Amino acid sequence: MADQVKNDGRSAVTYPEFGRATSEFIWTEDDEESLRVLKLGGAVGIFMLLAYLAYDQQVRGANAPGAGLHWLTLGATCLFFAMTWTRWFKRRWKSLVMLFVLFVIAMFVLDSRATGNPESRFITIMLCPLVTAAFVIWGTRWQFAMAVMALLSYAAGEYLVPIATPYGIYRWMGLIAAVILAQYAAIFIGRFRRRLRKQVQDLEEAARFRQTQIATMAHDIRSPVAALSGYVNLLEEADIGPKERTDLLERIGSTAWNMDLVVSNVLDYYEVQEDAVIPVPAELDPCQLLNEVAEDCALQARRRRLNLRIEIARLPACKLDRRHFERIVKNMIAYAIGRMASGEVVLRARMQNESIAIEVTDSGPALSSADMEALFERPNKDGDRGAVRGLGLYIARAMAEAAGGRVEARFADGRRGLTLIAELPLEAQPPKAHTP
Repeated sequence: MADQVKNDGRSAVTYPEFGRATSEFIWTEDDEESLRVLKLGGAVGIFMLLAYLAYDQQVRGANAPGAGLHWLTLGATCLFFAMTWTRWFKRRWKSLVMLFVLFVIAMFVLDSRATGNPESRFITIMLCPLVTAAFVIWGTRWQFAMAVMALLSYAAGEYLVPIATPYGIYRWMGLIAAVILAQYAAIFIGRFRRRLRKQVQDLEEAARFRQTQIATMAHDIRSPVAALSGYVNLLEEADIGPKERTDLLERIGSTAWNMDLVVSNVLDYYEVQEDAVIPVPAELDPCQLLNEVAEDCALQARRRRLNLRIEIARLPACKLDRRHFERIVKNMIAYAIGRMASGEVVLRARMQNESIAIEVTDSGPALSSADMEALFERPNKDGDRGAVRGLGLYIARAMAEAAGGRVEARFADGRRGLTLIAELPLEAQPPKAHTP
């Protein structure tokens, strides 16, 4: 409908024609569900009143005392459920439901005075809180108000229209039990609906995350793929010289290296967002693994006319996730290589505080304080920070923390150059249990 406006903050539908400020009246999904139940229950209520009226007239006659009250109750019920189809009703439906229930109770109390039958009013008053708790979504406060009204109405009926019966105390006990059960039912249903709504929100958030994931991956690999296609087209030209061919091959190798890291990081990014980064520790030689990663990164550094220097002290064997260890170091070096046009990158490793300390120092340009603070944050999907540079450090921090370590950064020399530091324990810590 054109006059309905979505309010994402409260998942509600507002109707501006009821007032200038939308905060004056907010029509929620729970309200809509309650209105549908009222409309469907109207037919059932009218049918039961007709059946009650027909039976009473057959037993007591058409002109018996209280017959007029039956017709008045039936007419008011038809009018009430006809009002549920109007927009005026939507604005104050809770108050109107409360008043209508009070009216029905009053009619049955008066009818019991005419008929001398205490059962009808007792059953009606007892059913009112049970029915609203089961079918009307209006919260525990309104349900509590309904319970109080039912108890006061029955007390008023017993005082103003007393009917002698030996079962009065049993009726009171039954009514109090019905009111308590109705209140507990309202609380339980409210909690269940909130839990269900939270699950729906989680599913919607997961769907949005997957869409973001696809958009991020598409953005991150689009440019490298286009570059690779252009380089290959240039290689196919017949008049290309040996030097140009060598330069193009280096560019292709550099782009392919970056693409491999981008895809790996994007896949790991999905695990990070799903809290599924769980290390699988295995015995490994950190010196050997560091040399393998450094050799792979040194080739990329040479393609970019950079120098990668390695200073690795003797390190004891450790029990860490091999893939996580490799990805942490590779992302740190890749970030240093990616932000430099010339200079040197230094990889150092040593023991520090019973942990393996890995440092990657570059001689690149200085970073602002804001950039330093956002260095390990989750990157935006708009591509302002490249996946290898921004996403890689985010993944490195997540993997280090999953193993019980940490990753931080500091300026290398004054405010020029950058040093990335990863501290990893000799044995990965078990994952912390999530509290429900």
